[in-house]
Amino acid sequence: MKLPTQEQCLQYFEEYHVPENIKIHCLKVQEVANFIALNFKEKEINKELISKLAILHDVFKMIAITDFGTGSHKDATLTEEQKKFWQGMKLKHPSCYEGQLASEIFKDDFPELALALKHVSDPQNVDPSWEELIVHYADVRVFKNEVVTFDERWHYLRERYPREDGVWESCREFQYDLEKKLFQHLPFMPKELKQKMETSQ
Repeated sequence: MKLPTQEQCLQYFEEYHVPENIKIHCLKVQEVANFIALNFKEKEINKELISKLAILHDVFKMIAITDFGTGSHKDATLTEEQKKFWQGMKLKHPSCYEGQLASEIFKDDFPELALALKHVSDPQNVDPSWEELIVHYADVRVFKNEVVTFDERWHYLRERYPREDGVWESCREFQYDLEKKLFQHLPFMPKELKQKMETSQ
């Protein structure tokens, strides 16, 4: 499987004019995903794919953001160059989410990674791989650049994006099932993740 190097991944943040707050978040998700992968037992997983999938999972997040500078992005700013670049990307790729755009851009050079990037940000993906599950869970556990509990993240999302159709309750149930599934193969409990990461450094 062909994958980009870490240096290439960092270059993509420059090439695609990714705001600093999104880059910091991606690097933290990579750190969490790498730690989970390192401690994962019994199942065969591709640790290198997990690492690259984690760092690039939101590299095209701006394509789906309409409220940059408000809400969870209220402390973020865009340079004029970034604004111009992403305005152009949104015109070129209307109604596109980050996984779709990543898949389109990386499909020729890194086909397996491109497909995983599409899957990891697709809420309708019903058959995720272990690699996709680990990165998805790591993303759920990171708010900005801090490791938080799933409940903390869930309460934030429910308040940030209020829904009346019960979707957040369904999401909560799904995430707890995912957490149980993952932690059957880890030597610590979900609530211990942050502490274990800190003591391992």
